[in-house]
Order: sequence, then C-alpha cells, then structure tokens
Amino acid sequence: MAMTRRAKKQGTASFTGFSKAGMRFLADLAKHNDRSWFLPRKHVYETELLEPLQALVADTSEALRLAKIPIGAVPTKSIFRIYRDIRFSRDKSPYKTNLGAYLAPTAGEPHEAPGGIYIHIQPNRSFVAVAFYELDKERLNRWRTAMAKDPKAFQTMVRALERNGLKISQEHVALKRMPRGFEDQVDSPIARYFRLGSFTTGEELADGDVGSKRLISRVVAVAKKAKPLLAYGAKIG
Repeated sequence: MAMTRRAKKQGTASFTGFSKAGMRFLADLAKHNDRSWFLPRKHVYETELLEPLQALVADTSEALRLAKIPIGAVPTKSIFRIYRDIRFSRDKSPYKTNLGAYLAPTAGEPHEAPGGIYIHIQPNRSFVAVAFYELDKERLNRWRTAMAKDPKAFQTMVRALERNGLKISQEHVALKRMPRGFEDQVDSPIARYFRLGSFTTGEELADGDVGSKRLISRVVAVAKKAKPLLAYGAKIG
C-alpha cells in the first residue's frame, strides 16, 4: 500500500462523502447525456465527483491495510472512466451515469484482477461488491474443479458468508445447463453454483452512506464479512 500512502502525501484530500451537488450532477446527467450538457459542467464532475472518488479509493485502501485485508488501489489507476466505449454499442450515450472504482488484491493491479472490491456510486443505486467477476475460462475451470473435488469446502464458505449476512449473487448465471465436463455434478448439493461465471457478494448503500465519510467503514465492513469468499478464491488462485 506504499503507493497509496505516497498519493496521500502528494495532496489527495481526505474523503468526507459525495456532496449533494455531485449526486445531483449524476442524476441530471442521466437526463442530459450529451456533450453539449456535460462539457460546460465538467468542472462540477471533476471537483464534486472525481476528486472525492480518488480520496475514497486512497482512504479505503489505507483502512483495508489497517484491517489486514490485502486489497488496495492507486487512485489514478483504480477508477473507471466516466466516458463510455460506444464503438460497438447501440446506445451512443457518451457518458456513464455512475462512478465506479475497483480495488484489487494487489495495489495497482488492472481492473481485471479477480477477488477485489467494486464500489458503485449512483443516486439511489449505490452498492459495494466483493467479486470474482467474469472469470476467464482457465480460472473458472479451476473454480469448478475445486468445487467438484471438495463440495464441502465450498459449502462451508457459503455458510460462513450467510452467517455474516451475505450471499453469493445468482444474478450472473452464465449457463442454463451444467457446464461441459461437469455434467456429473447435476445432483451435487452445490449444483447451481457450477453454472455461475462470477462469484460475487455485497451490500447496497444508502445515499446517506455515500454522502458521509462512513462510506469507508461500510466498505471495510463488507470486506470483512466477505473474507470467507476472498480466502476461498485465494486458495484457488
């Protein structure tokens, strides 16, 4: 996390919450998603949203370090751009209407690094997720192989999450049928999890959380609750 501490020394302000003006900007952007509206107001995005998001990433990384959770980030590398890639999309809206940041298992890792924390900021739709998201073919096969070899270990992880008030999301079901090579697991007590392409859990965030520095402690609390998932994924690699 040394890079995070250096970023703080270079003048990154402490996170105190996203302002009402910033959240209003996102709500208005959803109604006026075009360059002619955005460009004259870009300074609002930069001061009320981008700068606080950078501070949030830096301060949350430090809080995770103190909590001995090996996840962190560099503010300039961990934040998703607000500009949408519209090259292959039917929706030509140029801007995202939310903020996003991904804190990876090792500070400075790219967005694709698995087993990290995703923070999503959007009026009335904010959330924090601990995610092994859209695993590549090789890594997903390792997960499924481990699950087939020792289903009890996976069940133990799921039950530990549930005791902490979390569940593996079923929103990212990749397959309607059992994946090829694992058809014999159809009667497994964890059969439904073989069809997942992502293993994620998390909690929704109220606008009151987002507008306060307590957002940092909320993120850390979810990470602590999700330790069983993080530990399970770390063993698989």
